[in-house]
Amino acid sequence: MPGTEINGNPAAMSAFSQHLTAPEIPPSLGQRLGTMPNLTGLFEGVAMSLLDKAATASMLALLSKVTADMVTYSGKVGAAAGAYSAADVASALELAGTTVKVANQGLSILKQTASSLNQADSATGGTGDAAQPSTVQPDSV
Repeated sequence: MPGTEINGNPAAMSAFSQHLTAPEIPPSLGQRLGTMPNLTGLFEGVAMSLLDKAATASMLALLSKVTADMVTYSGKVGAAAGAYSAADVASALELAGTTVKVANQGLSILKQTASSLNQADSATGGTGDAAQPSTVQPDSV
């Protein structure tokens, strides 16, 4: 999908939320935590083994948090897409209702104008044509 913004575009938001997945946590991380640290060898070897366990645990915690955040984010984006879609439907219904009201008011004004024109014609006894000037000339004296 072209573009970098999905704000306000329910279709893009919905597609994004459906395709958002977190990376798989490598099984080796869990396996490495399950083994005992190597306590044989020099002090540096023992320290490196303990540091490896700490780094593995830290990485596993980070990946678990990222996975949980992505699942939460995906749900929030999906819910926002639904809210935008519902708001679009509500706005369209409100616009249609307002259009009908305006059309009814326009028809009412036209009816009132036509009615007042008919009343004016019947009061003057005219047929709706403009009055013609009199062609009778005054008597000459």
